[in-house]
Amino acid sequence: MNDIATRKIIFIGCNYDQLPYLAELRQRNFFIVGIDKNPDAPGRSLCDVFYEIGYDEIKAMIRIGENHEFGPKDKVFTAAAQFAHIGAASFAAYFGCSYPNVADIDSCLDKVAYYKVFPEIGVPIPLTKLVQSKDGLKIAFKKFNPDTFCYLKSDYSKNPNYVYRFKVSAYEEQEIFWGRDRYLREYYILQEEFLGSSLRINLYGNRCNVYDFNTGLKTDAFKSVAESIGVLKALRKIRSHYGMDRWLIKFDIIINEDGFVVLDIGMDPPFRMNRSSQENGINFARHYLDHYLDNIISYPLSLD
Repeated sequence: MNDIATRKIIFIGCNYDQLPYLAELRQRNFFIVGIDKNPDAPGRSLCDVFYEIGYDEIKAMIRIGENHEFGPKDKVFTAAAQFAHIGAASFAAYFGCSYPNVADIDSCLDKVAYYKVFPEIGVPIPLTKLVQSKDGLKIAFKKFNPDTFCYLKSDYSKNPNYVYRFKVSAYEEQEIFWGRDRYLREYYILQEEFLGSSLRINLYGNRCNVYDFNTGLKTDAFKSVAESIGVLKALRKIRSHYGMDRWLIKFDIIINEDGFVVLDIGMDPPFRMNRSSQENGINFARHYLDHYLDNIISYPLSLD
């Protein structure tokens, strides 16, 4: 059996959205070790072996890796929820596989962490304060104009979990969750609303595409502006800071006549770009795996 046929990959999350990636990996003759907490996961039949565990069961994943003799030349991949990258990074670190480190992955999931990093590396964000309680929120509002609108977002929020928008002077009318769970671990992030055009920018290598965040449609209207006012330079700086130059990273930004702010960073597959690919008969999974497994950026130029 040749070397390509013996390449191993641990594939984390085997739900419907992950089927195209599994099908492509079978075409490439990978030995696929699939894991998912759902014993009836749709992708189970596409794996060579399958284990019923969740992406947060890191010790169990490592035992599986040892049983299958994983090493530095083998691959780790997930196209599941962003939280799955913590398990993937932990597995990769244990076996010496190529992957961003756990601390950087966690920082990209934690709004408190990355809203601290962005200004430190020269990337603009809206006026931002951290809040732990209702009384703390009242104190934080002293820094805000009462006539402005603001957002309150939990540290590990994923839409629609614990994201609120309201006028500063009317905040007491808003019902806010103050408990603690996986989406609110310690802090809320209070941010002044930054008015402008909301965009999703997907960055891959030296290339990118831009989508109108509200309509979900690809737009070229802001591409040259994003380059000229330093948006793309800022996003590349973020990507490099986190050791993710070999990944496709998603950013949510807002641009207006005075400048821009960066609101969010995402590591999961880009929904809008994937949808555009499907509409145009492009096998997105094939190009995404080229990128992640072999650092080959083969996305058709029509996606830019």
